[in-house]
Amino acid sequence: MHGVVTIGDCIVDEVRAEGREPERFAGGAGLNLAAGIARLGLPSTLVTRVGQDRDGYYLLRYARERGIRIVNTPTVDPTGVVSSTRSNGEPSYAFAPAMYRRRIAFGAEALHALSNAAAAVVNSYPLDNPAYADDLVRALSVVPGLRIADPNPRPRLISSLSAYRQGFETVLRVANLVKLSDEDVQLLYGTDWPSVGEHLFGMGVETILFSHGANGATLVDRSGLRVEVPIASRPEPIIDTMGAGDATLASLVASILRGGRPAGEEAWRVYLADAMMVAAATCRRAGAELVLP
Repeated sequence: MHGVVTIGDCIVDEVRAEGREPERFAGGAGLNLAAGIARLGLPSTLVTRVGQDRDGYYLLRYARERGIRIVNTPTVDPTGVVSSTRSNGEPSYAFAPAMYRRRIAFGAEALHALSNAAAAVVNSYPLDNPAYADDLVRALSVVPGLRIADPNPRPRLISSLSAYRQGFETVLRVANLVKLSDEDVQLLYGTDWPSVGEHLFGMGVETILFSHGANGATLVDRSGLRVEVPIASRPEPIIDTMGAGDATLASLVASILRGGRPAGEEAWRVYLADAMMVAAATCRRAGAELVLP
């Protein structure tokens, strides 16, 4: 088994702030995670979709420069672009039309990469389409290593929340570890994270990472283990929270692959504390690219 395969978006983030010219960054939940994995020193492959246009070539070059292997799904659409505005560091988003037609196809090259992966992570995917969700389950089923699902829903891209939730739960049949933010929990289930944890354990999920933003993170598993860690403090001001969740997950995946799956609370606590330090450093720089503490 070799490296981490991420499945998800590879797009251009156009950041708009009052009184300043828009800035453009390589982004998307999939690319952010794949770049973070590569920055942490692990072989990184991204299965995604970019267009044959200037933005697509920019993203492919960005990936090459960071050591990410791209497996690209053919498309006639332009590369996706997301415009975001900031209020107190928190983003709100507007999506280009191509983002509503996103689909990742799993051809021979993608399946070969997945069949040799030490870990595969799906990070934002059109789960509201049942056929696409079934495609994803079949693709993840060939992974011999760790299988991780982060639904990372974007409300304005979702045609039906109930369908998205159903697609997410379809993927749980083959997932070992799930990550959900507090926002994801509220959007998909409208309740608190402990209740969602019990629901997902009843569906067979082994381990769940709940990220709480400024309140840190909690990891729980079916055995009853529960580990809570606060955010890591740093002297620099927070510039941008975009990418913090992806940085947290990238750090945790890297820790598991290097150190093995923890057998108890203290080892998980070390992994999560490291992830919080990486997320804190990432929040001190504009854009979503992972920053090492």
